[in-house]
Amino acid sequence: MKKNSRFLVWLLFIGVAVLAFVVTAKFLKPAPPKSFSIATGRSDGAYYRFAKEYQKLLKKEGIDLKIVTTAGSVEALKLLDKGEVDVAFVQGGTAENYKNDKHLSSLASIFYEPLWIFYKKDIKPNYLYDLKGKTISIGEEGSGTKALSSMLLKVNDITSKNTHIRYLSTKDAIESLKKGSIDALFMVVSPKSPNIKKLLLQQNIELFSFKRALAYKQKFLFLTNLTLGEGIIDLKHNIPPSNKVLLATTCTLVQNNNFNPELMKLLLKIAKKVHSKKTLFADEGFFPNAKFTQIPMNDDAKIYLLKGDSFLEKIFPFRVAVTINRLIIFLIPLVTLLLPFFKGILPVYRWRIRYKIYRWYAQLNEIDKKIEDMDIIDTKKSIDKIKELQYEIKEQTNIPLSYMGEYYNLQLHIDLILKKLSNKLENIENDTL
Repeated sequence: MKKNSRFLVWLLFIGVAVLAFVVTAKFLKPAPPKSFSIATGRSDGAYYRFAKEYQKLLKKEGIDLKIVTTAGSVEALKLLDKGEVDVAFVQGGTAENYKNDKHLSSLASIFYEPLWIFYKKDIKPNYLYDLKGKTISIGEEGSGTKALSSMLLKVNDITSKNTHIRYLSTKDAIESLKKGSIDALFMVVSPKSPNIKKLLLQQNIELFSFKRALAYKQKFLFLTNLTLGEGIIDLKHNIPPSNKVLLATTCTLVQNNNFNPELMKLLLKIAKKVHSKKTLFADEGFFPNAKFTQIPMNDDAKIYLLKGDSFLEKIFPFRVAVTINRLIIFLIPLVTLLLPFFKGILPVYRWRIRYKIYRWYAQLNEIDKKIEDMDIIDTKKSIDKIKELQYEIKEQTNIPLSYMGEYYNLQLHIDLILKKLSNKLENIENDTL
C-alpha cells in the first residue's frame, strides 16, 4: 500500500511537470540561430575590416557571420529594410528616409566618422558655399559619403545646376584631385586611413576646416564637431600645420527588428571588445554608445549598453548562458503549476504521519483498558505485542524532526504500558505461588 501511494504521487508529479514543459515550449521563443548576416561597404573599407573582426570573434562563440558587401550605407539600408540582411553598418546622415521605419532600430554608435574635404590650395574656400561653380566629387552612388555631402551642400545652395558634381569612388577621387581634374573631394573615412596622411602630405592640397561647425551640429543632431590638432598626424612634419575643425558623424549598427534578441546582445558584446579602445578622437570606453543615432535606439540594446552582461553571460560562453536562461524560463511555469500540488500534498503527508502515531496510540489504549482483567496468557501476549510495536516504531519507521515531540511522548507511553504489564505479570505469578 505504501509503495502504491508513493508511485501515484510520483506519477502525478511527472504528469504535472510534463504538462508544464509542453505549455511553456508552446510559447517559448526558439533557440537563437547559428548564423546571421551583416551588410558592410566595399571590401577595401573600414566597415568590411570591422566585420571581419566580428566574424572571427563570433566564430569562437559558435556563430557564423555572413558578410555582404555593398556600395555603402544607402544600399545597406535598402537590404536591411527588405530583410535581406540582419544587421548593417550605417553611416550617420544616410538614414533620413528610415528614421521612422518600424522595421529598423539602432543598436549602438560604434565610432566617429569624420567628413574630410580636401581641395586644391589655389581655390582657398573659407565656407562650403565657396565651392559653388567648382568641380567636386562627393562620393559614389549608394554611399554614405554622397548622402551626407549632398545634405550639407543643399543647405549651402550648391546643386548640380550650379556646380560640377561628380560621383567618384574614393580611389578615383584622390587621383583626380592630385591630377587637378577636380577642385575638391568629400570622403568619410577613419583618421587611420593611409589616404588621409598621403593627402595631408601633398604640397598643393589642403584640408578644409569648418568655421561654422556649431551651426551644422545644431541643424543636424547626428553630427558632432572634432578638432584635428596641429601636428597630431605627424609631429616631425607638423601635419596638419594648424588646428582643423571637422564635422563628424558616427557609424551605427542598425538591425532589422526580426533579428534574434540573444544574437543582438552577443553582437553588442563583440562590438564592445572591438570599439571600446582609445582612438584619435574618442577616449577608452566612449564607444559603443546610444548617442548620435538617426534611427531610434532599440530599447533592449539601450539597456544592455547601460548595464552590460547578465551574471550568466559574464561567466558562461554564449550558448551555455542561453541554454541556462531557457531552462530557467521552463522552471518558472513548472514551479507555478507545482505549488498547488505541494500545497495539496503537504496536508496529506502531515495527516499520514499523524495517522501512524494515532494508530499506535489506539493500540496502546486498547491494551491499557484490558490490563486489569488480563490473565497470565493475555498479559504475556500483550507484552510481546508491545515489544513488537516498540521495535516497529524504533527500527522500521522514519519520523520527521518536526514530529519528534509526539514521537517521544509515544515512547514514554509505551514504556508506561510495558511497565504496567510487567507489574501485572509479576502480581499474577506471585498470587499463583
